[in-house]
Amino acid sequence: MPKKKELLYWYEPLTPLSFLQRTAYVMPNKTAVIEEDRKWTWKQFFDRTNQLSNALKGIGVKKGENVAFLCRNFEPHLVAHYGVPLTGGTLVSINYRLSPSEISTIGNHSGAKVMFVDAGVADRVNPEDLPNVKTYITIYDGRDVYGETPKRELPGVGFEEFIGKASKEYIKLELEDENDLIAIDYTSGTTGKPKGCMYSHRSTYLHAIAKIIEHSVNAYSVYLWSLAMFHCNGWCWTWVVAGVGATSICMPAPEAKEMWRLIKKHKVTHMAGAPVLFYRLGQHMDEIGVKKFPNKLIINNAAAPPPEAMLIDMEKKGAEIRHAYGLTETYGPFTICEWNPDWDKLPFEERISLKMRQGVPDITAGEMRVVTGDGTEDSPWEDVPWDGKTMGEILQRGNDVVQGYYKAPEENAKAFRDGWMKTGDGGVIHPDGYVEVKDRFKDLIISGGENIIGVEVENCIYEHSDVDEVVCFGKPDEKWGEVVKCLVHLKPGANLTEDELIRFCRERMAHFKCPKEIEFGEIHRTSAGKVQKYLLRQREKERMAGRKEVPRV
Repeated sequence: MPKKKELLYWYEPLTPLSFLQRTAYVMPNKTAVIEEDRKWTWKQFFDRTNQLSNALKGIGVKKGENVAFLCRNFEPHLVAHYGVPLTGGTLVSINYRLSPSEISTIGNHSGAKVMFVDAGVADRVNPEDLPNVKTYITIYDGRDVYGETPKRELPGVGFEEFIGKASKEYIKLELEDENDLIAIDYTSGTTGKPKGCMYSHRSTYLHAIAKIIEHSVNAYSVYLWSLAMFHCNGWCWTWVVAGVGATSICMPAPEAKEMWRLIKKHKVTHMAGAPVLFYRLGQHMDEIGVKKFPNKLIINNAAAPPPEAMLIDMEKKGAEIRHAYGLTETYGPFTICEWNPDWDKLPFEERISLKMRQGVPDITAGEMRVVTGDGTEDSPWEDVPWDGKTMGEILQRGNDVVQGYYKAPEENAKAFRDGWMKTGDGGVIHPDGYVEVKDRFKDLIISGGENIIGVEVENCIYEHSDVDEVVCFGKPDEKWGEVVKCLVHLKPGANLTEDELIRFCRERMAHFKCPKEIEFGEIHRTSAGKVQKYLLRQREKERMAGRKEVPRV
């Protein structure tokens, strides 16, 4: 890599910060961000970014320091994706839906001395538990735009006051190494304790370029923030929009009614998120009697795997699903189900079946394998045949894989080995080379020696017209080791019984795969739309052991 301050005519470090500088110059008067009745042009957004950067420098933030952000999808959070790294520091966007203790754990682990907090979630921040934080800046968009009452008043000043006195002068970041950190994103904790994934300037740049290409984004695009910005930096859409001058529509929470209102009002062309968001959006459209989206809508959907019913519903309503798969460790989606024009003339059902697959690495991602073995000398990795049947673990490497976990050498040794990252996800490779994710290996249900993929059972249950949501997992059983148990949330007015639903499954699946127990009620998900199945298994173990207290999942 070039030495510090050495100017080379053939090299410029890659960083998504360059997107904003260019777009503010090329289309300064085009609308960049809309938040209800507030609007900012690209020039205004660029000015606010520079003000944030200069204000942070003014209180001593410098290269290599981490700055924490706890905020919903408000404009200041988007500004932070440029203003914080412009100082040479690293942005740590924290999941505001976590408990106060979890937020404190992440804040302390990151070592952040400065924390920006959305007043609408400030009750989840306990300054006494965050000894490293010396400066708090409060974001009042919820109050000023939506009329909310702040949940808590923290010491310090408001965001607008903080940046208002700072210079709008652009001071380019002299990036010594494009592999320097731009962000640290903590995993959702789906399989255990959250870990801080280290994101680089180079990889976020390349990931954003891939998004622009794979999802047909341009200056006419209108992106609705249905995906949380704290989740893998919004799968890098925080930088994608500036790459081509697309317009961002901010919203505090992805509620179906609100998503539909904003889609109509702003002629939204792009959205991203987990299947549950679009499943609920489709339900709302049905409830109000709307059969089609007002214009073409490209949906960046990522799931492993998605419910078939959601894909069918969205496509019939006129949306185009661009199906992907990834992890926090891969900047969000690593793969794309790259559409082959040869499939255009196939029947609708076959096209959906092909689109259900997670596909191939995107255009800048890297490489992917599916292997058996654990990569040790006694059990070396062996690639599975491309038969669509033999399941193995998915390995990934390349530009879209993080540099490791922040301050976690033991976790790094487990996850990254011999140039590859172990995903913990099980999948198959079809004869055309496309990967299909089956389930996380930790979520595989082993009953009487038979491997049962919980998602396969879920997809069967989703076929029932009375079912709203379902999640299946392994329940401990003295005879079989594990049996299939399902949590089911029914549609309003449905009166389906456990026996009826089990019988429905037995008519469609091998009997050993069918649920032995069904519990009806709400299904709690993480902010990323995931269900923490390990907590469900833990709950069942504790029930068997006769413990009275069980964790909420």
